[in-house]
Order: sequence, then structure tokens, then C-alpha cells
Amino acid sequence: MRILLILASLIVGTIAGIYLFGMIWRTSAPEGSMAMFVGGGTPVVLGALAFLGTKNADGQRPSLGNVRTWFALLGIVAAAAGLFVLLIVALFLTVQRG
Repeated sequence: MRILLILASLIVGTIAGIYLFGMIWRTSAPEGSMAMFVGGGTPVVLGALAFLGTKNADGQRPSLGNVRTWFALLGIVAAAAGLFVLLIVALFLTVQRG
């Protein structure tokens, strides 16, 4: 159940991130790095908060002093960034083809 919650938050965060990316890109096109930072950071933050807010099978929340927690957060960051970039590329290819 915890993994489904994290995946759902990554997907919702990616959709919200792409929306924020489009809004920032449209209003200030020269600030593309700001748009990517905000848009790409949204699923990372939502995924990390979902992970840190849920309990393990033993009823304990993840501790930031544990190395396994940091590796899990690193995996969440990689998954969110990959999903965001993949969907941005797919969106640009779809728009470009017409």
C-alpha cells in the first residue's frame, strides 16, 4: 500500500509539475531553468513527503538518521526526475508532430 501511495504521489506530482512548467515557461520563456526546477521539483517533493509520512510494516516512520531512508529518497528522486523528463519529451514530440 505504501508503494502505491508513493507512485500515486509521483504521478500526481509529475502532472502538477508539467502544468507548473508550462505556466512558468509561457510567462517567462528566458527563465527555462526556473521552469525545469519548479516543474521537476514538484514530484520529488510530493514523493518524498509521501514516503516520509507513511509508516513501515512495523509501524515506524522512516528516520532520517538511517542510511536506507536516504537510499529510498534517492530512488524516489531518480524515479521522479526520470518520469518528468520522459513526459516532457513525449509532450514536446506530440506537440511538434502536430
